[in-house]
Amino acid sequence: MKNIPCKSFGALLFIAALTTAGITCAQNIEATTTTTTSEGTVSEFGPQGLIIKTAVGSQPVRYISSETTNYVDENGNAVSAKVVTSGLPVTVYYTKVGDTLIASKIMVKTGVVAPIVTVSPVETTQTTTMSMGTISEFGPKRIILRTETSPEPLPYSYGKTTIYVDESGAPVSIKTVKSGVPVTVYYTKVGDNFVANKVIVRKAGLITPQIIETKTTTTTTESK
Repeated sequence: MKNIPCKSFGALLFIAALTTAGITCAQNIEATTTTTTSEGTVSEFGPQGLIIKTAVGSQPVRYISSETTNYVDENGNAVSAKVVTSGLPVTVYYTKVGDTLIASKIMVKTGVVAPIVTVSPVETTQTTTMSMGTISEFGPKRIILRTETSPEPLPYSYGKTTIYVDESGAPVSIKTVKSGVPVTVYYTKVGDNFVANKVIVRKAGLITPQIIETKTTTTTTESK
């Protein structure tokens, strides 16, 4: 009868040892998180993430961002998320959770300067046509001209840049332009419209219409 308490006491010590060992094992478990970096150019940036195009991937990659995502420059200084725009080169630090890529830090490469592309001068030709006839109607924004070569009256629009002269080239009042007056209209075609550049008020008879071509050179420079 005296051996029973001893055996019971030994069993209790054995169970306590196992429990202690189990606790010790549980305390030695470590969780490891791997952070991966990816470089590319921002294709799209929104409140909940960004899409970047990488040199190694054929398809753009989506990363999820949150309030804990840090935005820094190449020196590690904090920057505003507003600087992240389409076309900007970045490095994304992220972790993979299932099939989702979660961005922990986005490094903006602000030191990258886009090259300046200079476009060679482009020469364009603008054709100015001269039409002669008699004014059929003169309104606030258009002149309707009746000619011998056209069966229907032709409308011409005019504006503040339209000039009015006599046959010698001297300026005349717009009040001299009225129905029944013979004129010569210099105009350019813009789409389906005829825009009058100059109106010559004539006293002489009609002469054969002719086309006068003038060339203007436009130089365009673009920066990318």
